[in-house]
Parts: sequence; structure tokens; C-alpha cells
Amino acid sequence: MDIDKLPSHELLNGGRWNCSVTFKTEIRFYVNRSMQLLCEPRTALSCPLCQSPSRRRFAKDSIWIRDCLCCDHRFAEFELSEGHVESTYSDEYFFGGGAGYSDYTSESDILRSHGRRYAQIIEPFVAPGELLDVGAAAGFVMRGFIDAGWNGIGIEPNARMAKLARDELGLEVHAATIEEFAPDRRFDLVTMIQVIAHFPEPRAALEVVANLTRPGGFCLVETWNRASLTARVFGKSWHEYSPPSVLHWFSRSSLRLLLANSGFHEVASGRPVKRLNAAHAKSLLSHKWKDSRLGRMATRLANLAPDAMPIPYPAEDLIWSLFQRTY
Repeated sequence: MDIDKLPSHELLNGGRWNCSVTFKTEIRFYVNRSMQLLCEPRTALSCPLCQSPSRRRFAKDSIWIRDCLCCDHRFAEFELSEGHVESTYSDEYFFGGGAGYSDYTSESDILRSHGRRYAQIIEPFVAPGELLDVGAAAGFVMRGFIDAGWNGIGIEPNARMAKLARDELGLEVHAATIEEFAPDRRFDLVTMIQVIAHFPEPRAALEVVANLTRPGGFCLVETWNRASLTARVFGKSWHEYSPPSVLHWFSRSSLRLLLANSGFHEVASGRPVKRLNAAHAKSLLSHKWKDSRLGRMATRLANLAPDAMPIPYPAEDLIWSLFQRTY
């Protein structure tokens, strides 16, 4: 029996896995809370969020995309190599176009405004205080929070971006990953804007985030919603299916589960206003949809705009959530 050839409605049930029996075959059988018999290959990868079995869904760029059979999480079947972070988020990611940015620094004003908007959104829940920005890049979003009264520091694995933040904006940004970072204090707010989907091990990263957040403090997450209408309409062609840069695709429910496992509960959520400049839009369109008629039409329209012109992002597949640490 090949679990990857079974339709998902035969495998997925809302209950949690609670027992298993292993036969002398290559199949493991499970019984969930509804007493439904389910199965998976012995070699199937466990979900990185809830450790339940998963199944292959489809392949993208020669990398299998898997679905958890319990918690709704989707993730890449990808064996990390040494230096994955350094090679994936090299200068090419920020300046080379394709799935990254054509010139990250050209969107400084847009990103700074994005930070100020978020500071305003969360103001009813948390007053300005000590901020840690994870994946700060050149510090533009963090600079927006500082404009609104926050005292911020950042971490960024790309050394060139961290240096730009220090030299151009005078910010304290350390060239490090979240797993490597060991400050001598805790923070009132930890922000992860377009970051959480890139973590190789999200549970381990969130444990570090929890330890860096003071009791009662907050964590702000912005990420893409794989359960959105846009993601469902485009299916495998959805723009966020871009491993090995993006390794996880969250729904609202799987995002809540990840944060709950680290002691956070959601206090607010919504969809952000997102803008990008025309140069970034042109680069993404030509990379993602160059082989589709719709993509070619959209690219021709985008080419009419000056590169520096801000363009509103038109879809509803981007979400934000504010979580509070409860223990």
C-alpha cells in the first residue's frame, strides 16, 4: 500500500494520533480518537510542528512538499546541508532578483513605513519598549518601529545586510541566526516579519524566541497563509512555493499551534497592507509566472510603471498575528 497515492480524505481526520501498531511490513497503522484505522510508510517524515505522520503532496523545484495528517501544516522534504542559511540568504537573495529581491535597499522607505504601521497596530496591546527584530535584513522595518518609540536591536544571518543596518542607519544589528543569538536581556516584543517560514527547525527557533521574550511579552509574526483563497486558486503555482528558501507554509491554525507549543497565545490578527516597488514586482513576475499567459500579461502591465513606484500587493494571502507569552 502506498500512502502517497491515497486521497487525503481517506487519511485526514480531525483527531490527534493516540496509538500505533507496527507490523512486519513497510507500513505502520494508526488509530485516531475516532477509532479510524490510518496508515503511513515507516520512512514517512514526522511533522515538524506536532510530530505526527505526514504524506507527500506534490513536488516543486525537485523538492517534495508534505502535508501533516493531523495539524494542517505543510512543509518541505528537504535535507539541510551545512551552510544552508549562508548560501540561501547570500547577497544574491537580496540583490539578484528571482525568488528574492532585485535590490532590497531600494524599498527602504516602503519597509520603514511597514514598520510604523505595525507599531500603530499593536499599540493597544503593548506600549513601546525593548524590541528584537529577527531577520532584520538592513533594518528598515525595525527603523519604522524605532520611529514609533521602540528601542530596538536586530539579528540577521547575512553579514552584508547587518553591516548596512549598522553603517547606514546606525542600528544595532548582529550578524547571527536566532539559534546562535545569546543576549543578556529579554524583550517586550519579538518581531518576525516574513521570517518564520524560512526556519529549518521552527519549533527549536520558537523555543529560543520564547526564552528571549519576557513573561507577558509579545511576538509579532507576518507570514503567508497557505489556506487563503489565493493559495488555493493557484495551487502548485502559488508564488510562495519556493523551496529551499521557503521551507514551511502555515495556515492560521498551524501558526497558532506552533506558537502555543512555545507558550504563546494569540491576542490579535489580521491582513497587513503590503507594498513593493515596481522593480521588485517585475522581478517576481518574470521569475514566478514567466511560463503562464496571466504572468506574461501582468509583467507587461508592471513594465509600464517606473521601477521606484510603490505598488499595492493585490491578494489576500498575507497574514499577521500578535501573540502573548503566557508562561
